[in-house]
Amino acid sequence: MTLAAGVLVLALAGVVLVLVLIVDRGRARARVDRLREVADRLRPAAIDLVDDPEVAEAPVLTGTEARVFAELLAHYSRLLRGEAEDRIGAYFEASGAVDHMRRQLRSRRVRRRVQAAFELGDMASQRSVPDLLHAMADRSLDVRAAAARSLGRLGATAAVEPLIDAAIGQRVPRSVAGAALLEIGAPAVPDLLKLLDHPDPRFRSYALDLVGLVGSATDADALPARLRDPSSEVRATAAAAIGRLGAATGRDALIVLLEDRVPFVRAAAATALGQIGGRSATTALLEVARHDVFDPASEAARALARIDPELVFTVAEEPDAGPHLREAADRLDL
Repeated sequence: MTLAAGVLVLALAGVVLVLVLIVDRGRARARVDRLREVADRLRPAAIDLVDDPEVAEAPVLTGTEARVFAELLAHYSRLLRGEAEDRIGAYFEASGAVDHMRRQLRSRRVRRRVQAAFELGDMASQRSVPDLLHAMADRSLDVRAAAARSLGRLGATAAVEPLIDAAIGQRVPRSVAGAALLEIGAPAVPDLLKLLDHPDPRFRSYALDLVGLVGSATDADALPARLRDPSSEVRATAAAAIGRLGAATGRDALIVLLEDRVPFVRAAAATALGQIGGRSATTALLEVARHDVFDPASEAARALARIDPELVFTVAEEPDAGPHLREAADRLDL
């Protein structure tokens, strides 16, 4: 073949490839337009099912329409709670989709197990919780992560300890387990409080951290006892949780914790006292701010600036104020 003939063949091949791409793009655009049209047509029925308890049953659909309707409801389930979510779960159970996905969790194909574990969370059916808990032991990390996400979506309090165990054991990324536990939210607190006596300090620390994030001041009564925990990490986490909750009942115990032998624990106690407030801690915080090592002294000065700014301005002028109180006063003056 001559050079010219070769160039001509390559040019023709390029033209054919461009035509194929144009046709494929056109088909893809037409499919997207078709799906959008189906979604627009079915959206009112999906909204009626979610919003109106008087709607007796969902429309009978098959094929593409059934898939699009399910995707609409799955989207709404991520946004809704309460009775609306219950109606979505009832639809998926009645349609057989929940049982189908529960069976898919036992598929030999990882991709199908991942898809099932993920989609069950959006189907809002509590019947799938035992299956998802079992999937937390799947050999595939992707399946375990999808199951963890869905257990959080379902608000499954039964998953609280398994999720923490999976995060600590690195069987599920901590970020995934943490997001699931945060999504369970306040209903997880009773189970978290039970874990404060767990023999493993990592469980105690993880549970304390979550109580501080999803609990309320009324949940804080059990936390001051953990300020005496043998683990310094647990003591620091308990202090942080008490501070986040603004639990004034822990103030006296936090003042004692300012004398802990571990610097980062003293720093956590100072930060917590600044969040709780109250003038009873100022004498102890002043001592730490003036004479302790960097982190506790810095946090104590910041805490004092929150509790009593005028006091910080006054003591910053004294010869023995130290750099941290002077820095705190400078910040207040900005």
